[in-house]
Amino acid sequence: MPKIQEQPPDRLSDEEAGQLKALPEPYGFVCRLALGTGLRWGELTRAQAAHVERGFLVLSMTKSSKIRRVPLDPELLAEIRTHVGKLVPFAEGSPGSFTRVVRKLSGIADFHPHRMRHTFACSWLEQGGSLAALQQILGHASIVTTQRYARLTDDHVMAERLKMGKSATKSATSIS
Repeated sequence: MPKIQEQPPDRLSDEEAGQLKALPEPYGFVCRLALGTGLRWGELTRAQAAHVERGFLVLSMTKSSKIRRVPLDPELLAEIRTHVGKLVPFAEGSPGSFTRVVRKLSGIADFHPHRMRHTFACSWLEQGGSLAALQQILGHASIVTTQRYARLTDDHVMAERLKMGKSATKSATSIS
């Protein structure tokens, strides 16, 4: 099995993600879309409302040139359905101006759009999503690339341990 990196990916805290989601439009929507799908900047800027099919955002112009289907949370799906045409009104090439404005509005000095992809991936795994499904959603050719996100925060690992401890205690008392 491949070695997993020691540090978790450069993700946003829950507080920072909340700040981004609450930004004024169109910045808030773009951040909600990125945090809810894990799309790369170029994929975000090419996404259109018409690309939604049966609860999935269907991406045809991806980094790997393969069609990808990204499942949408019902709230995000409803928000996307209020849009027509391109979902992200920013240039495809460089996210520079978007990044500068988001840093200023949110106060997150080290914000970069790719951190929203990292945050999506880590959240997916922390909520019990599988590595295989995440690989498909993110469009990684190799599971090794996706495993970068499998390094969870110490807080999450401890919370999971405590949850398991309660289950083990219940099992032990029910057996005796």
